[in-house]
Amino acid sequence: MAVAIAVSTGGISGSTNKRFRIAVTKAGITPVTKRSNQTYEVGYSQLSAKIQNIHKTGGKIVSVTEIV
Repeated sequence: MAVAIAVSTGGISGSTNKRFRIAVTKAGITPVTKRSNQTYEVGYSQLSAKIQNIHKTGGKIVSVTEIV
């Protein structure tokens, strides 16, 4: 599965100062349980670790968007 990452090219801030919003959906424990949606806001330096953590806990990343 490919995840599209939307990144703006405007502004003069360096990549280390950028913040990203990760939209995640997590399946319920049973088939009857509703799926939950969550969003996380992390800095560039934490982005990779957060994505890995989401995958380890069974989450599905819906989108990754730069916060301008």
